Amino acid sequence: MSSFAIAVRVFDGEAPYLQSFIDHHRRLGVDSFYPVVAPGAAPLCREIFARNGIAFHESDGQRISSVQDLIREDYVAVIDADEYLHPDLFSFLDQEKAESLLMPWRLTASMNDGFFEAPQKRFFVFPQIKSIVKTSALHRLRLHASATTGSGRCLGIAQGQQFPVQHYYLRGLDDLLLKEGGVVKRTLAQSSGRKEVNLNADTNSMDFPSRHARVAFLLNVLKSMPDQPDPYSMSLDRSMLDHLRDNVEGDPEAAKQELHDSVVKIQKVYRNRTIRREIRATQQLLAADPCKVSYQKRVLKLLRQDFQFRRSWLGRLEHTCDSLLMHWT
Repeated sequence: MSSFAIAVRVFDGEAPYLQSFIDHHRRLGVDSFYPVVAPGAAPLCREIFARNGIAFHESDGQRISSVQDLIREDYVAVIDADEYLHPDLFSFLDQEKAESLLMPWRLTASMNDGFFEAPQKRFFVFPQIKSIVKTSALHRLRLHASATTGSGRCLGIAQGQQFPVQHYYLRGLDDLLLKEGGVVKRTLAQSSGRKEVNLNADTNSMDFPSRHARVAFLLNVLKSMPDQPDPYSMSLDRSMLDHLRDNVEGDPEAAKQELHDSVVKIQKVYRNRTIRREIRATQQLLAADPCKVSYQKRVLKLLRQDFQFRRSWLGRLEHTCDSLLMHWT
């Protein structure tokens, strides 16, 4: 039997969900975890790793390549703490002896705080990828597709669709609160998804974090998806959640409402036609010979297009109304 390892970057915003992540992958048969934390950061995650007998590794910028030379297991996957590997993945690799496999995201999200532990969810498969590779052929460990140097079989997204990485993209408003840099001091998440996006530079401009656009797009897509059983067993460490919420600057409920309103505002920019078209386009891509698509770039491109459309359409409508008003008066 082959052995398996997971390399993961973590910060304290993940602490309420980290034990569930560890438990899931230990049930799958993961032999070793290689967590990377920023120097002096993530005290809650360090506590969880110590409790589980897992050694963590410090690296400036949380460079995942810093643990590459430590890995001795046969296979290694680089995933985040909100991503879960498929239960049948390891037996498949044992049988196929593949050198690498690319796996798409199976995304789910909600702004409901009870969502993470709910038995039913909605899912959307998107060709953003994660990979699992044979360590003996590993050239460079990367966050998405690690590079290999061997001559073995490298399986793409077409094969990897059988084993999608289940990505809990937004586990509720508490999750979004903990991921917001500067809201919870100890998470040290200032650079995580907080890049400001400007749709235009005039008086009608909208400025917002790119994370909010990505969430808004996915929530709109999921409206068209059916409820399905979530086969993975999820649990939330509420003591860790309470600990983090105590470090929120100001009123956490007010902060969550502000985050909710920001996401909803962006949701209203996306046209229903755009969402339906993207669902069809993604399904057609996955049914053919799929290649990696950047989720963030695609989401922001569509948002800009829909914003310009709505602004120009509303501008024409306003001009027409003014003309009619002048005519009748």
